[in-house]
Amino acid sequence: MELQDYLRIARRRWWIVALVTLCAAASAFVFSRLQTPIYKSSMRVTIQPARTDFGLTQSAKTLLSSYISIIRTEKNAAEVGKRLNLDYSPAYIFGQTRMADDAATFGIEIEVRDYDGETANRIAYEWAQLFVEFRNSDNAKQRREDRVEAILGDAPRYVQDFPRTSVNTAAAGIVGLVVGTLIVALIEWREQGWVRDARDAERRLGLPVLAVVNEA
Repeated sequence: MELQDYLRIARRRWWIVALVTLCAAASAFVFSRLQTPIYKSSMRVTIQPARTDFGLTQSAKTLLSSYISIIRTEKNAAEVGKRLNLDYSPAYIFGQTRMADDAATFGIEIEVRDYDGETANRIAYEWAQLFVEFRNSDNAKQRREDRVEAILGDAPRYVQDFPRTSVNTAAAGIVGLVVGTLIVALIEWREQGWVRDARDAERRLGLPVLAVVNEA
């Protein structure tokens, strides 16, 4: 097909693509708005050795994942729920909490998801407090120069984690654009045997059109 053919198709069928794209994006937007939002709160704890010699810093890096396994337990999840007076099971608090170590910055990232953003913030902060208490308790048994401190970062902040309305709407719009284009291509394929003008006749017959007769 020539460029003029594509332009002709675009002029005649653009509304189909636009309609399908709009319907897909609108449906995704409405569906997302009807979902119950889930919020994610993030909190950071920095692990700081008492001295900066290579041996102690390497040990601290190696032990980051160990610290997480010690703190992130259902027993401590029950303690978090008790301190905050939450009507949540320990299994729920445990399951909604994620922790990851960042050895490059001696950090531990705590993420908590909940249907209420402020509650997620409180849970994340309490987990961080458990890290501090754990290190304080362990440090009490160590010489000052061998201690590893846990330092709280900024106060936790929550963002909406689900549904991501803008992302869903944009993705649905792209899918709608593709589907609309395929629909137009299918329609054109079904009508490819039709002769609409002199150009179509010349292309299909391989002969020049000398005249066109228009009925009154």
